[in-house]
Amino acid sequence: MAASPLSTAQTQAYNDVVTVARPSASEGLKKERAILLLWFIRNVMGIDDLEAYEYICDGDNDQGIDAVIFEPGEETSTLVLLQSKYPESPKHVGVNELKHFAGTAQYFNSIKSLTRLLSENLEPELDALLRRFKVQDRMAAGTLRIRLIFVTAGVMTAQAKKYADTLCDQQGEDFISLYDAERLSPIVRAFKGPTTYKATVTIDCSAQNRFIVAIPDGRVAVCAVKVTDIVKWPGISDRTIFDLNVRRELRRNSVRKALDRAIDKKSDHANFVAFHNGLTVVCEEIDDKKRDTLGITNLSVVNGAQSTVAFHEAQASLTDALRVVVKFVEVKPDQQVAREVAIRSNTQNPVTTRNLRARDGVQLRLEAEFRNRHPKITFETRPDQSLPPGGRTIHNDAVAQLLCALYNEMPWLAVKRLLLFESEVYPQIFNDKITAEHLILADDVAKCIQDRKDLFPPEYTKSWQLTRLVAAFLVGQMLRTSRSLEQILQDPASALNNSGTKGVLNELARMAATVLSQRADEKKQGQDFDDFKVDFKQKSVLHDLGKQARQQYLMFQKMQAPLMAKSKGTAKKNTSKKNAAKKSGGTTLPKRQK
Repeated sequence: MAASPLSTAQTQAYNDVVTVARPSASEGLKKERAILLLWFIRNVMGIDDLEAYEYICDGDNDQGIDAVIFEPGEETSTLVLLQSKYPESPKHVGVNELKHFAGTAQYFNSIKSLTRLLSENLEPELDALLRRFKVQDRMAAGTLRIRLIFVTAGVMTAQAKKYADTLCDQQGEDFISLYDAERLSPIVRAFKGPTTYKATVTIDCSAQNRFIVAIPDGRVAVCAVKVTDIVKWPGISDRTIFDLNVRRELRRNSVRKALDRAIDKKSDHANFVAFHNGLTVVCEEIDDKKRDTLGITNLSVVNGAQSTVAFHEAQASLTDALRVVVKFVEVKPDQQVAREVAIRSNTQNPVTTRNLRARDGVQLRLEAEFRNRHPKITFETRPDQSLPPGGRTIHNDAVAQLLCALYNEMPWLAVKRLLLFESEVYPQIFNDKITAEHLILADDVAKCIQDRKDLFPPEYTKSWQLTRLVAAFLVGQMLRTSRSLEQILQDPASALNNSGTKGVLNELARMAATVLSQRADEKKQGQDFDDFKVDFKQKSVLHDLGKQARQQYLMFQKMQAPLMAKSKGTAKKNTSKKNAAKKSGGTTLPKRQK
C-alpha cells in the first residue's frame, strides 16, 4: 500500500532540513546525505565541530554505515552506527530502508561476522574507524553494545516507526533511534534562530586604511573604527547585536573596570587602538565600492561584547580620537564558518568551554524547547548580565553536573564542572535524548535536596556543592530500585505533570540525607577521620554509597508495605462503619477509653 502524499507541514519540515545539507556546510563532503549527517552529529549529538568530520564515511562501499561513533562507558561501551537517507524531493521513507539498516547491524552480532565484514573491500574511512575503536577486541571481551541512529530528510511512515519500536522491544529500548524531517525541523529552526541584527551601518574608513581579503565563504575586512560610530550601531541597548556571541554581556569584572578607566582617560584615546584587542563582527555583506566608507549589512558582534557595552555606557567620555580595530567577517549567519568565527575568536581571551558551547546545536535546541514548552523558565547557556531578574533560571553548567550525577551515574566526574563541556564528555551529558524536561527534573531534584539541607550532617553542608551532587546521585540510585520509580527518570515530561512526583522526590532527598548521616555517625563512632571532601570524589566510595542507598530504600519500602496495607484496611473498616451508621440513622462513635 502506497504511503499518502506529504502534508503541507511535512513538506515544510523537509524544506527546513535541506537547508542545513547544502555544500557550504560540507567541508569537502560530496553527498547530501553525508552533509546532513555531519550537521546532525554536530548539532543533535553534540560532538565537537572539528571532531565530527572524522566519523563520516562518505563512500560507496560502506555497507550502509555512513558514520561510526564510539561512546566509552564504565564497563560496557557503545558503538553507534549511523545511516542517512536524503530524498531529493519531499517524500515518505518506508520500512524497507530500516530493514536494510538493521541487517547491517548483524555484522556486529559475532566475531565471525565482524571479521567477514573487515575482510571485505570496505571504504578506507569505515575500516579505519572500526580498527581505531578496537571493535573486534571489545566484542571478544563482551564489553561492546550496538546502537543505531537513522537520519533522513524524508518523513518516516507509520509502518517504519512501528518496525523501529519492535526492534527496540527485542534489542533494548534505545537500540534504534529515528530522526526524520518532522523531528529534525524544530531543531533546525532552533539552530538557525540566533542571527545577525538586520540593519546596515556605514563605517568611515578610506581605502588606504583598510585591509580586505577573500576567504572560501566570503571576505574579511579589517579597519580602525571610531568608537563614537560603534556606539550608534543598533541592537546594543537590548543586546540583540550579540546574538551570535558565545558569551554576550559579562558581569563587571577587573577587565571591565580597567576598560572604564582607560575610556575615562582622554589623553590615551589616540593610543587606544594600539593596546585594545579589537572587535570581531560577523556580517552578511561588506560593500567596499565607495572609496571612503564601508557598508556593513546585517551584523553581530561575536567578540568584544564587553567592550561594546562599556563604550555605549560611557558615551559622554568618548572622543573621535578613540578608535578600535574591527574585523568584519562576511558570511551567512547559519553557516558553520559563522559559528567557528564566534568560537575561535574567543579562545585567546578568558573564555570557558561552557561559553564555547553556548551556540552549540544541542544548547540551541534546548533553549527552543524551554521557549516553546516552558516559557516561564529561563535556560541560561552563557554569562548574560542582561537577563531579566527574578523568575526561575536553569544554568546549563549547573544542570550539567546534576545530569552527570543523576543520569550518567558519575558523581566523581560531575564535580569537574567545565570538563563536562569538553569534547570527550559533553556528548555523554547533553546527548540526543536529553530534553528540557530532563533538565527541569534534575533541577527539581536539586531543589528538594536544598529544601532538606538541615537534615544532612552539618560538616557535610560546609562543602554543600559537593554534598548536593552526591545526594542527587543517591536519589537517582533509589529511583532505579523499581520500574515505576525509574519511569520518573525515563519519562520526565509525564513525571512533571504528576502531582505525586514532588512527594516522591522529597522522600528520596530525605533518604539521601539519612544515608549520609549514617556514614558520618559511623566515622565518629569508629573515631575515623571523615575525609569526605576526598571520599566523595572517589568512584569506589560513591559506588558503595549508591548500593547502600538502594538497599536502605528497598528495606524502607518493605517496612512501609504492612503499614500501608493496615492503613488501607483501617480506612476500609471505618468506611463500613460509617455506612452502617448511615443506614441505622445514627452516628458511630469511638469506644470510650478505659
